[in-house]
Amino acid sequence: MRRFALLALIPLSIALCQKTNIAKDALKGYESITESDLKAHLAVLTADSLEGRETTMPGQKKAAQYIAGVFKKHGLKPLGKDGSYFQPFEVEVIRSSQESNIAVTTKDSRRTFVWLNDYVAFGAPDSSVGGPAVFVGYIDFKPDSATAARIKGRVVIALAGSRSGPRDTSDQGARRRFFAFRRDEGSLGTLVVGDPAGGSSFARIAPAIRGFVEKGQMRLQGSQGRGGMQFRSFYFTVSNDMAEAILSSSGHTLSALRAAAAESTFKPIFLDNATVSITHKLVRELRQSENVIGMIEGSDPELRQEYVFFTGHYDHLGKTNDGVIYHGADDDGSGTSMVLELAQAFAANPVKPKRSLVFLTVAGEEKGLLGSDYYTKNPIVPLEKTVVDLNTDMIGRTDPKHDSLKSGPYVYVIGSDKISTELDQTLGEANRETENIAFDYQFNDEHDPNQFYRRSDHYNFAKNGIPIAFFFTGEHKDYHKPTDTIEKILFDRMIKIGHVVYYAGWKTANRPTMFKKDGEGGGYK
Repeated sequence: MRRFALLALIPLSIALCQKTNIAKDALKGYESITESDLKAHLAVLTADSLEGRETTMPGQKKAAQYIAGVFKKHGLKPLGKDGSYFQPFEVEVIRSSQESNIAVTTKDSRRTFVWLNDYVAFGAPDSSVGGPAVFVGYIDFKPDSATAARIKGRVVIALAGSRSGPRDTSDQGARRRFFAFRRDEGSLGTLVVGDPAGGSSFARIAPAIRGFVEKGQMRLQGSQGRGGMQFRSFYFTVSNDMAEAILSSSGHTLSALRAAAAESTFKPIFLDNATVSITHKLVRELRQSENVIGMIEGSDPELRQEYVFFTGHYDHLGKTNDGVIYHGADDDGSGTSMVLELAQAFAANPVKPKRSLVFLTVAGEEKGLLGSDYYTKNPIVPLEKTVVDLNTDMIGRTDPKHDSLKSGPYVYVIGSDKISTELDQTLGEANRETENIAFDYQFNDEHDPNQFYRRSDHYNFAKNGIPIAFFFTGEHKDYHKPTDTIEKILFDRMIKIGHVVYYAGWKTANRPTMFKKDGEGGGYK
């Protein structure tokens, strides 16, 4: 159910009075959450020496060592392998070989087009195919049954975007059109051609993704992977030069066909005077990464066998081949720093809650939620005894919506009622009794196109029926860019979110029972 919270600043005097509602036994830990601590953690995580913390890379290993050191400093019990704080897992990195190519053969010539220079893709099968082509116009063209039958056994050439839809010429809109998808049953593959110029042109798209493509894609060893990782079909974005070479064999030009495809009367053009041969080879490599996990044991002899989780992913995008670092201060240096600070807060609090508290920082989130996927498939404490996962991912900035509203402190709350409405009630109580920041439930809407509920590590817990809450302050102009840096983090707002999460964890850890699972599930079943 979509809900909207009041976006209002709470006067400081009222906020201070409200803190008297915090249980005295929890107050010292609450007050120990400070800007100086958060800033110190984030300064380490975003340092140039960590090179963007890309999963399996040296910078990620350095970050893991730092996190383990913080856990050890505050006396957390190590839950990892061989008495360590590390839960290692193996991943398979798959990337396309430079030997891959596409050849266009006519009766007069043969041209070979080179991987990454003339065409790119995020994933493709290790295979070879060859056959004639068909130009279907824009990517949203829907063939009738007779045309669909003729398309089988051919390489499909399509123009990026929709013939009838709005042509958003901004970089973001153009790229959205460029990466729209089509699948023709029985076809050999699809070659997508961008605009002649601008954000959706091959000249603009290829350099933007080339660095990530060269790194390859990653999946858990033995896994079928996520999305494109299954490499079931060829789906390439190609240069205008390649498209012209295929089309010209039958006497057509790309510009003429682009104009023709915009007409409602357009029909596909079958190109029989050239053979398109796709040869794609993959290189596979095994690497190791690790989650970092520590625990504060509960005080109750029985309830300590139940667990409250605090999670955040400590990996990010790494650096480009020319050395540009993606620091990931907000994504998710902010959430990771908060997990560390919450661990310190509960450790510093003289009174320990009844249930055990587990602090889990995971790697591989940017590669497809890999670390949390591995943990929930290989849990260290029983999933059936895991009460909740409170996940913080990107809590250090504000987004354009709230900037325009000039709103006070807020946080998007996602998923808190999908499995247990009691969890959502507990969060509300914790907020009212502490900072009373605005809870914005916009992205909790099951139909929201951003689908943030499925885009961070809490989702792997939710898929296993564990109540979750995802705390998030929204995307901003520096999201997934090298400019996501520490000086832009709003630590005063982060502290308020941390207070709420701390007290929600405290209240949850002291409940007489686990949360009743009375929500609709949010797709986890």
